[in-house]
Amino acid sequence: MPAAPRPLKIRMDGSSIVLRSLDDAIGFVRSHPVREHAEMLLDQMESAHMPNLRRRAWVAFETFADAMKLTSDMPAGRCGTQLM
Repeated sequence: MPAAPRPLKIRMDGSSIVLRSLDDAIGFVRSHPVREHAEMLLDQMESAHMPNLRRRAWVAFETFADAMKLTSDMPAGRCGTQLM
């Protein structure tokens, strides 16, 4: 990915973790019970090798994390931005 994605703060068990890359997000999904709802997303994230696909996979993960109420108070309009 030419430019790193913006870090994403995830709430988990009363604490927060910061995911800074698509690889961080993949590791998070693999290790969290949310994986049972994200198999297809995980497949797409793992197979994203080109920069454009990696950006889109990150946006998809941001959207999923927000929908699953995993994100800390994210500013309005954050998800889905910079989809090039």
